[in-house]
Amino acid sequence: MKDTDWEILYRLYETPNMTKVADMLYISQPSLTKRVKSMEKDFGVKIINRTSKGVKFTPEGEYLAKRAKEYMEFIKDVKHGLYTYKTELEGTIKIGSPYTYSKFELTDVLYRYSQEHKNIKFEIINDQSNNLFRMILENHIELGFVCGDFEGDVDKILVKQNKAYIVSKDPIDLMKLPQMQRIDYKTNDKSKEILDEWWKNTYGNNLPVGMFAGYVEFAWQLVDKGLGYACCFLPEGFEKVYNLCLTPILDDDGNSIIRNTWLVYPKGKQMSSVVNNFIKFIKDNIEIRE
Repeated sequence: MKDTDWEILYRLYETPNMTKVADMLYISQPSLTKRVKSMEKDFGVKIINRTSKGVKFTPEGEYLAKRAKEYMEFIKDVKHGLYTYKTELEGTIKIGSPYTYSKFELTDVLYRYSQEHKNIKFEIINDQSNNLFRMILENHIELGFVCGDFEGDVDKILVKQNKAYIVSKDPIDLMKLPQMQRIDYKTNDKSKEILDEWWKNTYGNNLPVGMFAGYVEFAWQLVDKGLGYACCFLPEGFEKVYNLCLTPILDDDGNSIIRNTWLVYPKGKQMSSVVNNFIKFIKDNIEIRE
């Protein structure tokens, strides 16, 4: 049975007139009659009787016609579903991302995703993690990468764990660090809390106020000129790019100080297929499972 055969049965049942159905399907009446006879031969039953009043279905034919109607509705639903799926996967994903994650990680993530989903575009919102987290809670963006363990009514996927370092032009003596020029920069509250706590535990006082550089990229440039040091959470490969000296920041037990980066999105919110597909990609390919 071809799809066209099921449509013939469906049309004949809805409009029991051979001439009208032949016109409807853009085939000749003899061709229509031939297809019906072929179906009768395949099923081994009489499907219709021709009368002066038109086509009359046999009980077996009526059963087949009703199943044909179900089949046609099924095919219609499938085609609509595929069209909807295709349409929904052609769109734009608005993603929030802090500067360092955008610079060192996000490009590769989006590239890998784009290899499988050619019709997806991205709109990237760069801001500090605490601002991005608030945008997510207030439904200004649907998802975002945030650095630090922010709490709220969200679902989150762990995507990165960066270690903390002291960045300097030359090797440094940690005992002399409080006397050295510190270079500060814009960072989120959670990152600052982690570094402030380490400093207080290590040196017994609050982190001193230093030169303020604005963005972290400028802070690294100032460090490269020998104007001071900076405390940062850095990705792998940073040292090769900037050729600066990195001194790991460790806790009292000698373990690296770690900052988590998460993909965050509102809990329980109905997402589009585009966004859900991206979230699934992150879970399948990027998520760190502790």
